[in-house]
Order: sequence, then structure tokens, then C-alpha cells
Amino acid sequence: MTKAYSCDYYWVESLISGYVAQWRQMGFDAVVAIARGGLAPGVMVSTALSLPLHALGYDRAARRVSWFTQQTPPPGARILLVEDIAGRGTTLSDSVEFLCQGGFEIKVFTLAWDSQSRIVPDYGFQMPAGCRAWFPWERESITDAFGATGNLPGRPEHEYASWAMDLDGILLPDIPEDHYLRDLEAALLRRDALEPHAVLPNRDLRALPIVTGRPEQDRARTQAWLDRHGFSGRLIMRDEARHTAAQTALHKAQAIIEQRYTHFIESDAIQALEIANQVKVARVLWWNGSRAMAVYAHETPEMSAAGTALANDRS
Repeated sequence: MTKAYSCDYYWVESLISGYVAQWRQMGFDAVVAIARGGLAPGVMVSTALSLPLHALGYDRAARRVSWFTQQTPPPGARILLVEDIAGRGTTLSDSVEFLCQGGFEIKVFTLAWDSQSRIVPDYGFQMPAGCRAWFPWERESITDAFGATGNLPGRPEHEYASWAMDLDGILLPDIPEDHYLRDLEAALLRRDALEPHAVLPNRDLRALPIVTGRPEQDRARTQAWLDRHGFSGRLIMRDEARHTAAQTALHKAQAIIEQRYTHFIESDAIQALEIANQVKVARVLWWNGSRAMAVYAHETPEMSAAGTALANDRS
């Protein structure tokens, strides 16, 4: 299975910013984006370069390129062509040919490409072997259901979303950690006897996959509770050989990526932040018992480094 390399808007902006100084010296007259995937980075590039933005449309079935915008660059213009992915298909190659036939001078920037790309762009990020880029504007395209369509979905993209959820704190109350430390078996028996929460997220949760921090050794009693209360979704538990209890958020993040879930409901705010930091594109929703809040997180190394330096100074 191809791994998903999760790329959020911050990643896109950072990649673009690394080229801006060079591009400003190259005398481009316009930016042309390929709709739809190239539009988001195209806006960022054109804004950074203070250049007009135009766009191409592509009919994949007919392999036909046309102008997506009413205005077009002037004849002979120097163009920076922007697309999200240089893939194995013909979208980018046909677009390059279309512009060349129009007499434009072209350089190509794609956010991502790999060794199997039909065209190697002039600028862009080469994906690690075995990975494919996963961008927020194509969140649902990573799912197996969307992949089975051959990139020709018969329904709106959002209908291909793949949801999963945490267990404790979502379906049933959390048992305080100190109860497990004082008397593990008594705490587990108490947990087994709990009834589902009266208030649940406003979705049909009966068949939703569950990714829990409970260790694999608790599978039988956890599955028994789920069966007793009518929850039939797939159960993914923490393998203690891979992740300690302190690494529960990492376990959940890796499961989200491996199973290609696009949305995840988490009950712990700290874990929600860490999962969102690890999985840039999937939507992480923190459920606080009555409301679901979208969580976005991106580590800021400069502040982390400053904090470390300050701590060192005080030691």
C-alpha cells in the first residue's frame, strides 16, 4: 500500500517561500494554475510574486486543455505553470504542450513529484519512495473508495470521507488514571459495567471504526462491551510492542494514516493536538462531551528551541 505523505497549507506555503527569491529574479509575466489542484498553490505563488493569475482547465476523458479563466496571458509571456502533483497521467504534459503551442515560455512548478512522474518539474518536492502526497483540497482522494473510481468519482468528493473515532470519552466515560494505578482489576470491572454516554457526537456511530489507546490485551473485554451495546465498527487497539501508553497519540495518528481515515473524533484535547500535528490533512475533531471542535496544530521549532535554551539557562 502506498503511504500518504501528509502536506498541509503550512507545508505548501513553506515550500513556495523557498523559491520566491529565485522566481522574482526570473522575470515571469504571469502564473498559470491547472484547475483544480493547482489553484490553491497558484494563488499563493501569484500573491508572493505580485503577478496576475490565470488558469487552465483539463477534460481528462477527452485529453482536452482549455483556458479556465476568461483572461489569458499576453502572447509570448514568460509563465510559471503551477500544479499540485506531477503524476503518471497526462494532465501536466498536455497542459505544457498546450502552452508551448501558444508560444509561451514556460517553467513548471509542482508541489510534489516522484520517480514515476510523467514530467519532472523544474521546481518542486520529490516524494520519498513509496509515498504519495496528500493535500487538504483532495482529502477524500486518499480513501480506498475514491481510489476504486480511477480518479473519476461518481459522487461528490465529500461523500468518500472515511471517519473513525476514539473510544473512552466518546462512547463511554473515562475512568480516571489514578483508579487504574490504585487497583487495575477493579477499575477494569468498573469500566466494563459503564453504560454508553447519553450525549454522543451527532453522527451514526454504530459502525464507525474505533482507534483506541487501550492495549491489545484488553481486546476481548473491549469487544464484549461494544457488542453488548450495539457498536460493530472495526476495533484498532494499541500494540504495546510498538507504542507505550505515553505514545497513544502517535499510535492513533499512525492508524489514521495507515487506514486512510479523513476524519477522526478524539476525546482528549492534548491528544487531539498531537494527532493534528502528526496528521496534517485529516480533520481532527475534539469532542468535549457536548460540542465537536476542529483542531489544527503545527509545531513551531523556533519557539521550542527558545524554550529549551531558556530552560538550559535556568539549570
